[in-house]
Amino acid sequence: MSTLVEIANTAGRAFTATLTREEQRALGQFMTPPAVAIFMAQRLVASSTQTTAKVLEPAAGGGVLAAAVVEALLAKPQADRPRRIELLMYELEPRLITGLQVLCEQMRVVCEEYGVEFDFLIRNEDFLLSELALLGEPLPGLMTIANPPFLKLNKSTDLRAAKHAYAVHGQPNIYALFMAATARLTPSDGAWCFITPRSWMAGAYFKAARRTLLRHLSFDRLHAFESRTEGFEEDAVLQETVIAWGSGRAQVEPGANILVTRSQGAGDLATAGIQALPVARVVSADEHAMFSLPAHDVDPFEGWTATLKTYGFEVSTGPVVAFRATEHVREYGEAGTVPLLWLQHVRQQQIVWPVQKKREHIVATAQSAWMLVPNAPMVVMRRFSPKEDERRVTCAAYLGQLPGPAIGLENHLNYIYRKGGAMTQSEARGISAFLASDTVDAHFRALAGSTQINATELRKLPLPPLDVLVAIGEVVGENPTLARIDMVVSDALRVPAELQPNNLNAIDG
Repeated sequence: MSTLVEIANTAGRAFTATLTREEQRALGQFMTPPAVAIFMAQRLVASSTQTTAKVLEPAAGGGVLAAAVVEALLAKPQADRPRRIELLMYELEPRLITGLQVLCEQMRVVCEEYGVEFDFLIRNEDFLLSELALLGEPLPGLMTIANPPFLKLNKSTDLRAAKHAYAVHGQPNIYALFMAATARLTPSDGAWCFITPRSWMAGAYFKAARRTLLRHLSFDRLHAFESRTEGFEEDAVLQETVIAWGSGRAQVEPGANILVTRSQGAGDLATAGIQALPVARVVSADEHAMFSLPAHDVDPFEGWTATLKTYGFEVSTGPVVAFRATEHVREYGEAGTVPLLWLQHVRQQQIVWPVQKKREHIVATAQSAWMLVPNAPMVVMRRFSPKEDERRVTCAAYLGQLPGPAIGLENHLNYIYRKGGAMTQSEARGISAFLASDTVDAHFRALAGSTQINATELRKLPLPPLDVLVAIGEVVGENPTLARIDMVVSDALRVPAELQPNNLNAIDG
């Protein structure tokens, strides 16, 4: 006989099989694999001792998460098993409602076999516009579990973004609104669990959502799927996903830890290793409230308090926005033009110009001066890198080698320079090598799955003493390989062996 999870999974898969890939993306509807649903539910109910278990699934889909929670509750020892389960499900897609009703009737039958009362309510409506979500008051004992849709919303026209403006900053994604709205419903004796993309953990767009979550929840466990394909492999979702568990906000005890586990996908959940990390290492205490998933128990940045600003450096985005600068940009060099650097000109630790790309030149006149930067040493980096790139940061030390008094930097580049002064060549090389090192790469990958290393993250990055950065720049050489960088940086920072790149010992010094 099929389990409740199998019944729900079969119904959900049958529905998604009727959708084109475009329809599935438009709905943001991706079903949770059974093994992942069971993993989420077991941890959610682990500490539940309620006589009446109240369960909310705000984006039910085929109901696989609710099914997993009911099975996990029934599997508890009789002394801890609830006498009654009350299930509330919201699902906007009408084609899924009949399957959910059939599933809930089967849940009732199974619960009766365990002597547990079961009651359910299915609402065919948008949870975010429901009375429950808009009221935002905690419900005693509530346990929420969800795999919400993920798709971007237009905050100026979408009613859901307007109604949940407390969780919107910049471009909202619907999944973060589900997270924030249900966090407000979670009481101190309740529990909360979501599986989502990792993007909410960092970056400005999710800042308001993170602050809402931390206002209402205490996080106690995180699980990262490190493969982009294995979390939702049946739906071929290219996302780095994370599961977060929390409870209603309580005073965080000094020395409290968050348990962090990792797996490639659903197949190796049983062998996932576990870390106990101090809350302060996972959640930043500043206004950005970014989450990090450091790979090592030892923090190589511990004790570093300096940032770029400490040393007089600033981070800016390339000021040349191509479509607004068409009258100044030229395909060929001519009298009065200077080099214009685009994304394609910045390779790892190397500036290559020209590359026979169209429009590699920009007119340098009084009219265009505001969008040009001095032709002086700086660190230039790509704002975006493919996920497949070996390092999150692709950057190079620019030493002033191109012709002209100034140069242009296109808007898809960031650059680091000394404000009101001149960066030395050793500083440029040292900072560039440090940013491209395995040590910093691990730091940025811990922050989020995003490939955008924005100016805010660069400004917040803890740095070693400036003389160490200069020493790196003096030793690392011109256009160094990543292997060379890792060796020089690890040596300069005296990084413990367990934190060094795997191939470091194989490198000839």
